Amino acid sequence: MEITSLLHQGLSDALETDLLRLGGFAALLGTLLHITIFRTSFRVEEYLYRLLGIYAVTVIFLIYAYFSATEFSPNQALGRVGLIVVSFNAGLISSISVYRVLFHRLHRFPGPFGAKLTRFWSAYLAAKNVQYHVELKKLHEQYGDFVRTGPREISILRKSALRLIHGPQDPCPKSLWYAHLDVDHKKISLVLSRDFDDHRRRRKAWDRAFSIKSLRIYEPRIIGNAEKLISLINANLEKPVEITAWSKYFGFDVMGDVGFGKDFNNLTTGEQHPAIKALSDHMQPIGILTHVPWLLNLIGKIPGALAGYRDFFKWCTDQIDNKRQNWDSEKPPQDIISWLLKSFIEKDSSASPSESALNDDSRLIIIAGSETISSTLANIIYFLTKHPNVLAKLQAQLDEAMPGGPDTWSLNKVKSITYLDDIIHETLRLRPPVMSSLYRVTPPKGVQIDEVFIPGDVNVVVPPQLIQTDERYYPAAKEFVPERWTEKKTEWSTHEAPYYPFSISPFDCVGRNLAMLALRITVSKLAQRYDIKFAPGETGESFVKNALDTFTTVLPPLQVIFQPR
Repeated sequence: MEITSLLHQGLSDALETDLLRLGGFAALLGTLLHITIFRTSFRVEEYLYRLLGIYAVTVIFLIYAYFSATEFSPNQALGRVGLIVVSFNAGLISSISVYRVLFHRLHRFPGPFGAKLTRFWSAYLAAKNVQYHVELKKLHEQYGDFVRTGPREISILRKSALRLIHGPQDPCPKSLWYAHLDVDHKKISLVLSRDFDDHRRRRKAWDRAFSIKSLRIYEPRIIGNAEKLISLINANLEKPVEITAWSKYFGFDVMGDVGFGKDFNNLTTGEQHPAIKALSDHMQPIGILTHVPWLLNLIGKIPGALAGYRDFFKWCTDQIDNKRQNWDSEKPPQDIISWLLKSFIEKDSSASPSESALNDDSRLIIIAGSETISSTLANIIYFLTKHPNVLAKLQAQLDEAMPGGPDTWSLNKVKSITYLDDIIHETLRLRPPVMSSLYRVTPPKGVQIDEVFIPGDVNVVVPPQLIQTDERYYPAAKEFVPERWTEKKTEWSTHEAPYYPFSISPFDCVGRNLAMLALRITVSKLAQRYDIKFAPGETGESFVKNALDTFTTVLPPLQVIFQPR
């Protein structure tokens, strides 16, 4: 009893100390917490919910202690707790701010002052017009090739950085940006996994789903969807059509078909499937919150916060459930999700490690595949419309390979037309699906990029669109010149220039060959049949300038007219 009494008295004396000492002690505690723990290699993001829990419990304990161990009135007690909380936060934030500006290992790197303090600065830039790629370009024009874009982040515009950061020999691992859904790789999709071994193991199931044998199964279904697009165009010949939307319909229909064996019927109805519309309508917040990944993670855990994506999530989950109910182990997989489900059911080492990961993988199929195909197709149509000489050259080569016209179209003959691939590559160079962010983290030893040393444990990014349109590496870098990929390849040293719309590391895009197949089929069929021009009043200027950077690209409407040849 005596010990309890002493503890109670000690607690009471501490809580009743004068306000100046109370606030000072709390501020000192916040400062010490930063210096002793948060300044180390401690990953706040990995312990976010535990830290928030400890914080909340501490505040609740202080309130309880003031009410039970002191004689302060409720208002006085709550006021003192408020003082402690504010002082603690002030000490913590002040210490973090001073450290980041003056003593951080990146303090010598140039960049806006706000970016040195917090990632909310990047979120602010993104929130202006959801065009972070444009803001990032301005920063590099102002500060140079190495720009501090966050407290622990460097954006780099050097060709040599690609090999060191994304190269196959010793690539930098994915940063904690990829943990914005969950830090546990057993609960998330392949593309978000930061664990090399986990990614390598799971990638095998995906590689089977995108093998040459599998692509042959998907090929006639892609052709079928291309024919649906052609039917839609034929019903609107000589009329203005919104090709951005139609390209999106095509991309999602293709991925619904080859991804799940299901038809979204976007091209048939001329409208977005409700599940896809729910996804499309809520991409802009991602473009902002993605710059503060821990906040995106936190918001995602709030009940109802992801209500806008509910229809899309449910559609993907329902497809997996339907596949399971009708599973036939003797039947070879006919779509991507069946390959993943086969590994999961058979408990193969390459299987998604949990139900949650499998569900997330199913969403990845739709989002990654459809966005790449649809945005690239719309961009190709824009460039062919803006550059009729390029379209005419492609048409001439198609006519030479298939003089009988559309009725004699053959994918084997299309594959021999390298100029078609040149057009696709040039489009991906100028307008990659991901324009600004593929974040990696430097190893503890750091990396030397030319004359600049990047310390260890630093997030680094080489913005795809900026590096791929840099005049130092590409002659006429801002111009659409498909010939640079073959005819001028040696003269312009294109093979030495930085190019990675599908990434180039062990984490590269597993669906690259599928995307290229879909684009070869569709672009060749369209070019063989139609001439294309801008609709009256359309210049394409808004299409180029108003694209949104939401990690993947959201393109503005583009009005064009298809004319039969």
